[in-house]
Amino acid sequence: MKHFPSLPVRLLRMGIIGILAVVTVLPVTAQRAQPSSDEDLEFWDSPSAYLNYQAKIAYPLIDRMLKAFPPAVEPDINRRMALIALDQFLHDADYDRRNAFGTFFNTRMAHMLEGIDNPLSTGIRIYKLYNSGFIIRTPETTVAIDLVPGGMSNKPFLSDSAVSEIVRRCAALIITNTDKAHANRSIAWTFAGEGKKVILPEELWTNLDGDIVRIGADTEQTIDLAGMKLHLLPGHNGQTANSICVMDFNGRGVVAHTGAQDNEADLEWIDRIHTRYDIDVLLSKTQSPDLEAIITGFKPDTVITCHENELENTFDKRESYWITQKRMKNLANLNVPNVIMTWGEAYDFGNSIADTQEDTSTGTSKRIGRDGILYIKRNGAIYTPAGIKVN
Repeated sequence: MKHFPSLPVRLLRMGIIGILAVVTVLPVTAQRAQPSSDEDLEFWDSPSAYLNYQAKIAYPLIDRMLKAFPPAVEPDINRRMALIALDQFLHDADYDRRNAFGTFFNTRMAHMLEGIDNPLSTGIRIYKLYNSGFIIRTPETTVAIDLVPGGMSNKPFLSDSAVSEIVRRCAALIITNTDKAHANRSIAWTFAGEGKKVILPEELWTNLDGDIVRIGADTEQTIDLAGMKLHLLPGHNGQTANSICVMDFNGRGVVAHTGAQDNEADLEWIDRIHTRYDIDVLLSKTQSPDLEAIITGFKPDTVITCHENELENTFDKRESYWITQKRMKNLANLNVPNVIMTWGEAYDFGNSIADTQEDTSTGTSKRIGRDGILYIKRNGAIYTPAGIKVN
């Protein structure tokens, strides 16, 4: 029997063990080296991939729930849960890195643009956009107020094409104050370039040309627009001028927008606004220092809040929808219904107006509806909700 050449036995054993180790480890190493795929549902050592995929699954479900359970004065548990789920995803510190967020936002805008083309024969339809942005539509006109794109200047939430579609459908843009949460230069330029009327603070973009109406600080103005009369009242955000808008849609109803109002000194005259105007819908930021005083002063039929989930703020300062729910529940003693909306949603007011609703603030007037137009009957005379007598 022949023996192996002079190869040391210990070295031979080490070589065999090494070969076996390589053969054993290679398949595992090759498997781990393959790029991870979302669809494989393997997220080890990749929490960001996990969160991306979770958002990809959740946002479409939230969108479907919001469509199935639209804005209501008394939302059921399904809508409340959809809003809370949305709060959670919008309080992800890296929400803007999730591709699913952009898809969700664009989907909400697509719903709005699709719905805004539906015929409207009575009342008022209110669309909520980002921050305090709204589009208000009646059978006679459509106006945008405080329309901003959101996000960063190099990565806006609202695309240029969506802005273009909105401008095409609106007769005017109203800007309540100079803050970037309410005013956007590019959007104002687009409206002006399309020959649409722009109402804005007098010191804002002084080189903007076109059909421009500038609002003087600390002055009250009334502007006649197609299909509406716009009353601008001199409010303040801190010490900065902020227009409170009262929009009388020629008998279709009256909508007020408080902009960024938060100056306590103004509450003295805000407390009496209801004696001048019969407000149907109040659009007001939920973080107002004294929301109770604002609602008491306007005495609206319905409140729609805004400024929830302002994503430019750090997530601890983003007002959640569930916080708004809590705030409004704490004001239930005011007996003013409220509606919580998110981006792209619509709320109709005055499409089925009761003609016997007593105005408890005076005890002598009542709301009456004629052909979808809202009037106030007081002491035998007929008035628009803004107090203008009708012959």
